[in-house]
Amino acid sequence: MAEKCVLITGARVFTANPEAPWADAVVVQGDRIIHVGDTDGAVSAAGRDPERIDAAGGLVVPGFVDGHVHLAMTGAAMRKAQLRGAGNVDEIRRRVRQWADENPDAPRVLGTAWVHGDVPNGRPDKSMLDDIVPDRPVYLDAFDFHSTWVNSAALEELGITAETPDPVGGEIVRDPATGEATGWLQETATTNMVWPLLSNVSDDELDLQVSAALEAFARAGITSVVEMALEEQALESVARLHAAGKLSARVIGHIIMWRTGDLEEELAQVARAAELAKQYQGDMLRVTGIKFIGDGTIDGCTAALSQPYTDGSNCDPIWPDDALTPMVAAADKAGLQVAIHAIGDATIDDAINAIENAAKVNGTSGRRHRIEHLEYAREDQIERIGRIGITASMQPVHVDPAYLANWLEKLGAERGANGFAWPLYLKAGAPLAFGTDTPTAPYEALPNMYIASTRKSPSDETIQPHRPDWALPMEDAIRHGTREPAWAAHLDGVTGTLKAGMAADIVILDRDFFAEGPASLLKTDVRLTMIDGRVVYSA
Repeated sequence: MAEKCVLITGARVFTANPEAPWADAVVVQGDRIIHVGDTDGAVSAAGRDPERIDAAGGLVVPGFVDGHVHLAMTGAAMRKAQLRGAGNVDEIRRRVRQWADENPDAPRVLGTAWVHGDVPNGRPDKSMLDDIVPDRPVYLDAFDFHSTWVNSAALEELGITAETPDPVGGEIVRDPATGEATGWLQETATTNMVWPLLSNVSDDELDLQVSAALEAFARAGITSVVEMALEEQALESVARLHAAGKLSARVIGHIIMWRTGDLEEELAQVARAAELAKQYQGDMLRVTGIKFIGDGTIDGCTAALSQPYTDGSNCDPIWPDDALTPMVAAADKAGLQVAIHAIGDATIDDAINAIENAAKVNGTSGRRHRIEHLEYAREDQIERIGRIGITASMQPVHVDPAYLANWLEKLGAERGANGFAWPLYLKAGAPLAFGTDTPTAPYEALPNMYIASTRKSPSDETIQPHRPDWALPMEDAIRHGTREPAWAAHLDGVTGTLKAGMAADIVILDRDFFAEGPASLLKTDVRLTMIDGRVVYSA
């Protein structure tokens, strides 16, 4: 006996399908969409006595596809002291002390999302934490998750002394006079030393973290996510939730590649990722590729630039050309999709070269390789990205002008004016996939789309927008938050658009922001989120 249909009417439907972008109704049967069109046709397709959902004059859109998230880290961050927006070091200290007081039994004091501009000279120091929490290790994630601010107790727990060497691709920032660690750990000093310690939690705790993130995504209308630093323990957690029928978003995973400086060890990581990709091949949970953190961030002056920062400093990529090129070639040969975090133009050069070389030496194409972030790229690089067909995976939320002052100061006016150049990628023919990079930035899809369509700050509209001439039309912005990241994740035959035959990944919103204008995105709420025809959130 055929399953009863679900008939969704009562609002405009934006399909994100360029061939038929607008409709009046959607019909779902089981886990699939069977009809998208006018109301009369939908009523006929739904048959006798369908279940009816009245969208009540709101808006129906495809489920959002977040093209770049960190799933377990997002859940973990929700349970830490929230430091974004503190404004100054005194407020950071107050929030950390409050969290410590409210969590007296926690073995460590944890905080997240401090901003470099809130710290004197952008250089955090253990002395700013030792007096407020002298008895427990303190670990504070920078908002970009590329550095950690710690106190003396944390340095002791990590075993870091004046004699501890810097890890390959990272820095234990030291006092130039004494050689002692200051409490600021950058790049692989964070990823290779702090992350393993803090992620060493029980399966039950990890499942709570992943579940918290998934529940938040469902409330935000996000039905698919691309996990961009997947570790095996987190993968096992997602698999447990999937087996229990509790997975409320599709999860496409890129296994993180750890920089060790030993090519044989690093190539072994590629081989292991290929094994996992063969094991996890479903549409709800899939391992599709690998992820390199090619450099750091502009705010921390750890993104590698072709010309120095305004203060005269610069740095090298974490994965220099001679290390990255053989890894990308091996991954491409193994059938893996490659994603490379590259924010500075020097690292972007290496990323483009490595992807181009892999296709050449392997005789391959169509892997949909990607470069993540691309915050400052030169026009010649953008043209190459388009010509080669590399996906530009970018995050509108990172251009929120409320947090750009330090970024602009480090780059200078000329380079800063050319950051986050979405229209240039489109002009060059590059696929453009949007995401949020949560928890380095808020995960909510609708404010992300507001920034994409205005280049304004969702928290303060009085702040001057960054290059408003590069804002995207609203329909395009939504497509780059649904259809395009689905394509980039090899989900284009499954989700990202509303049309017959696609999975019933559908979101109902309480207002039509297309009719009301971009500002209404900040007033819009999610009424219902559906994945595979199953309601995972209802207001």
